[in-house]
Amino acid sequence: MWVRLAGDPPGPSERPLPDLPDGRLTDGVVVLRRLGPDDTEQTYRLHSDPEVAASRVPPGAPAREEIERRCAGAEGQWLVGTAAAMTILDGASGDFVGNCTLNHDQPANGQAMIGYSLLPQWRGRGYATRAVRLLARWGFDHVGLSRLWAGTLPENAASQRVLDKAGFRREGLLRGRLPGAAGSRVDSTVYGLLPTDPIG
Repeated sequence: MWVRLAGDPPGPSERPLPDLPDGRLTDGVVVLRRLGPDDTEQTYRLHSDPEVAASRVPPGAPAREEIERRCAGAEGQWLVGTAAAMTILDGASGDFVGNCTLNHDQPANGQAMIGYSLLPQWRGRGYATRAVRLLARWGFDHVGLSRLWAGTLPENAASQRVLDKAGFRREGLLRGRLPGAAGSRVDSTVYGLLPTDPIG
């Protein structure tokens, strides 16, 4: 709900998560744009992939209704400043590559978490690293964040390589941080990036 009072200052209200410059972020190879309802089918296919489903919290493929809600609600989450969910596209063809998200998990502390997933045919080609770099630069330069972090399962070496190449530093292992399958708990490897760190 949005409200305007007679004593409010003129002009637009400040937003925690600004719009993307020209509606997108790109380095010429990948393009990031807002996630929306039209991305439901591809996003459901992405998150139904066994490797992506295994790294979800808790692990498992989502119901289609969950993905429909996520895509339909992405614009509202962006406006209220909780998350900036984006679609990753191939810059040359416009084909769907995957998703990435900046979750504004601690706005009072200037901290946000990033996550990313790619379809199998696009993995190992540098697309995830490029997307993370674009997301990090936008977070620092346009959102004004003081810290970005990401977590991976300890066995997810591919995701850890992406973070290493993008300039993130491994900060430690949080034991039993995440819910796992069948009521278990799993560890999380934590990476961090500061505005003063070089983005790879």
